[in-house]
Amino acid sequence: MKSKRLTMSEHKGHEQVEHVDDMVEYISNLPDCILHHILSFMDTQEVVKTSILSTRWKNLWTSIPNIYFDDDLCPEVTSFKNFVEGVLRSRDSSDIIKFSLSCCVFCDASQIHSWISYAIMHNVKELDLCLMEVDPFMIPSCMFNSRSLEILNIQMHWVELPSHISLPCLKTLHLSIFEFLDDDYAEKLFSGCPVLENLVLSDCMWMSLENIVISNPSLKSLIINDKSLFGPLDDFGGCKIKIDAENLTNFEYTGYLSNEILLNNTSNLVKACIHVSPPPIW
Repeated sequence: MKSKRLTMSEHKGHEQVEHVDDMVEYISNLPDCILHHILSFMDTQEVVKTSILSTRWKNLWTSIPNIYFDDDLCPEVTSFKNFVEGVLRSRDSSDIIKFSLSCCVFCDASQIHSWISYAIMHNVKELDLCLMEVDPFMIPSCMFNSRSLEILNIQMHWVELPSHISLPCLKTLHLSIFEFLDDDYAEKLFSGCPVLENLVLSDCMWMSLENIVISNPSLKSLIINDKSLFGPLDDFGGCKIKIDAENLTNFEYTGYLSNEILLNNTSNLVKACIHVSPPPIW
């Protein structure tokens, strides 16, 4: 029997298939640490799907160091909760580098509480929380007493602080649309971060307060975006924001100057940028 000769196009297609197979095999033979790094750029739902690729990939995702959950990618509440629970239940005991959670608290506050606690118990270094809530939400106290957290991003309105705060490794803190509930709230929070170097306060709410104290000797960079979506809140009269940071080198402020900013003990300041925004025209 004569062997079939491939046409030019068939030969080219055959070479492309072989090339793809070679690439897949090459990638699959990479060390776990490199594959984990590649997977860290993907959403967790996509990462889990890689388990069907081959035996090599079947359990690889269970030790990924970066985890991202976003209910926008799974709008049905029950499906989202089941997916998160399934992923956390299937993971191995390895530490987490970054844990990102974006969802509505009122879908199930107790479960969200347990998901955050899971990340803390696995020595998470970077925690990113974007939680929509209608009532004050008590974040698990273990988060405010984590010995592993280095970066913390919180985007939510109502946060009840525990009686004791100790974040000995936290260097970067970003608070967005965050409401300071009383005059002592800031001091209580920042005093528990002894090595804090970078602080960003974006669209935070303190219009009902009289005094805010940001005091931290380790702080090097402070960025305040005080630009309310509703324009300057003249009816509240603003509050005094006192900044006491002897090692502060960078200070940036953007807003309507509804609040009075007092810089105290900032002799090492190198860069200061003040952007005063005109009120919006409706």
